[in-house]
This record gives sequence, C-alpha cells and structure tokens, in this order.
Amino acid sequence: MGYSFTIKKEQANSYTGTEYRQTTTERNTWKVRMYKSTEGTNTLTTYWLEKSNGTNVSPAVDVKAESGDSKSGRNYYIKGNSGANVANVRLTAENNNLSSSSYSVNGYWDEETGRILPGQYKEFYTTEYNN
Repeated sequence: MGYSFTIKKEQANSYTGTEYRQTTTERNTWKVRMYKSTEGTNTLTTYWLEKSNGTNVSPAVDVKAESGDSKSGRNYYIKGNSGANVANVRLTAENNNLSSSSYSVNGYWDEETGRILPGQYKEFYTTEYNN
C-alpha cells in the first residue's frame, strides 16, 4: 500500500496506521520502497516496523530515495522480529541523521510479503522496484 508522510525534524518518529501481520515466521519479510523524498534523490531515511505502543519489532534499515517517479526505487525486504509475528504493526520512519529540517516522503510498504529472507542475508535484501 502507498504511504506519504512528513519526516519530522530532530529524528522524531513518523508512522502509518497499523496493518495485521499474520505470519509466525520472522524471516517472512516485510517490504518498503521510497520513491520520493523532498530531502533529495539518493538521500536516506531510516524505516522499521513497530507496534502501536512504540515497541520496535524489526531491524531498522536506511532506505535510499529515488527520482520521484512512482516506478523508481528499490524494494527493501526486511525480516521481522518475533514481536512482529501475529501482530498489528505500522511502518515507522525517521531522518537518518540529526537535522532541524523536516521533509516529505512517498513510497510503498507491505507488512508481510510471503518472501522468506534467503539464508545468506542477515536482516534484509533489495530488488528493483518491479521484482
């Protein structure tokens, strides 16, 4: 599903509404892709999953902004932690560095992809947007 929100200054968190993640397997990845950031192309924003009470339930990954075209960007497939299994989760983000400025981001995310994290990857892997 699409997301659009403002990344707040001073690394304050921004997040989507919650979605139910029914998997019982931590290696069943969730996905995020950021195709636009008003901070600029090739800038980074940090994303992770959390429960609505603020508990982090996945590794945090720095995702690179692309050109702004909705078909640009890489898909990041990230494992959940055990707390993300059979739980309502939300996509959460913050600036990857301490800044007094805010900016807007747009992209897509999926709380559960059905793609199992391959054994050679510890936390995540990436693909082109349509793969």
